[in-house]
Amino acid sequence: MRPLCFAAAIAIACLAAAPAKAGDGKGFRLTIDGVEVGINPGDTLDMTMKDGRKLSVALQRSETVTFTGTKFSFDHDGQFSVAKTDLGGTVQQYALITPIGTGIIVQEYKGLNPSSITDFVLQQMVQESINAGAKMTKQATQRSIIGGVVLKGVKAETSTENDVMEYEIVATGRPDGGVLVATFSNKENIPKEGAILDKMWSSLKVE
Repeated sequence: MRPLCFAAAIAIACLAAAPAKAGDGKGFRLTIDGVEVGINPGDTLDMTMKDGRKLSVALQRSETVTFTGTKFSFDHDGQFSVAKTDLGGTVQQYALITPIGTGIIVQEYKGLNPSSITDFVLQQMVQESINAGAKMTKQATQRSIIGGVVLKGVKAETSTENDVMEYEIVATGRPDGGVLVATFSNKENIPKEGAILDKMWSSLKVE
């Protein structure tokens, strides 16, 4: 089952690109010295400059990209991007969600220590599944990340006859603010996409 998105609807992460011209069919616009051409990741093409020079250009995705928020950063595969949502003046949300539903959500809080709301966030994420009959098990958990920062919270599974969803919600902070990290994945997708979560956890930095 897909989790219920919490606090606000999470936009599916999409590749950020300048709009292509109508009929061009390309996802990006590349401009060099005033000469513009449409290009897609993986394309290699020749350009003729205004002075007659010919250039060969290529566009490739980076294998790994570092996303940086105000209070955190983490690495992710270059084929994905992170969508930002303003949930109000005190909460900024950042989401990376793959097409098959593996997700990373980071929320930055002002004026609230999110360590106190990890159970509440879990309930918001699983409520739809529980209402539909899923059974849940959960346990306390913590993550030690780069710099010695420890994030504490809860890990859970919801199970039905058809699938098992895994969740982890941990946070760190002070009374004036902090960072909450939530991940979720269908257990059957872990062999395929577990590396996405591993890369985030191994590179995550929080102020």
